[in-house]
This record gives sequence, structure tokens and C-alpha cells, in this order.
Amino acid sequence: MEERKLLHSFLAKSQDALPPRRMKDSYIEVLLPLGSEPELREKYLTVQNTVRFGRILEDLDSLGVLICYMHNKIHSAKMSPLSIVTALVDKIDMCKKSLSPEQDIKFSGHVSWVGKTSMEAKMQMFQAGICKSTHP
Repeated sequence: MEERKLLHSFLAKSQDALPPRRMKDSYIEVLLPLGSEPELREKYLTVQNTVRFGRILEDLDSLGVLICYMHNKIHSAKMSPLSIVTALVDKIDMCKKSLSPEQDIKFSGHVSWVGKTSMEAKMQMFQAGICKSTHP
């Protein structure tokens, strides 16, 4: 609890005190090696040998939070004084109905809009022959 109180001193006192940020400051790419790491693939498979889409959604949710933390990163603090949660997903577009458990998946994303108390992250997921975008 004391540590959280100390983190409060890292918060900006006003909007004007915030450093400027660009979309590329929060950009990240993450590879999910389903094709190249069979032991990891097992955690993503259903009994029908298809990819558990719910698990992919969990990963996208975590990625959205990570993107927002990156956007708000305070370099002088060991940990963030902020608590970030996801509220909703606006849209998911898929080019194919299913994902291949034999191929790696690349996730990428960045902050695309920021208000005073909320922000929007845009994420994409790529797999050979499959494309998908989300807006949490």
C-alpha cells in the first residue's frame, strides 16, 4: 500500500504537464509461436484440434492493456501509478473463419486516440492468409 502511495507522486498535476506522445510511442509487435513451439500450441488447442478463439481474445485483451501502459510510460518510475482496464471491443473483422494451429500469429497495435480519462488502441492479428483488426 505504501508503494502505491509513493507512485502517486509520479502522476501529472495537469494535462499541460503531460509529455507529448505519438502513436509510434505505443506501437508493439508480438509473435505467438504456435507453429514453431508445439508445447505452447497445446495450450491453444481445442479437443477438435482447432485454435481456442477465446484464448486469442484473452491475448488481445492483454495486448490492449500493454499498449496503453506503453503510451503512458513514465521512465523515472519502476512501475506505473495507473490502473488500466479494457472496457469494450468496438469491432472484430476476420478474413477467414478459423485460425491455423500450425502457423505463428503476429499481433501488433498502437494507441489511436486519447481523451482525458480513456484511450483507444487499434490492434491487428496476422497469420498467413488471415487478417483481423480489433478496436477495444
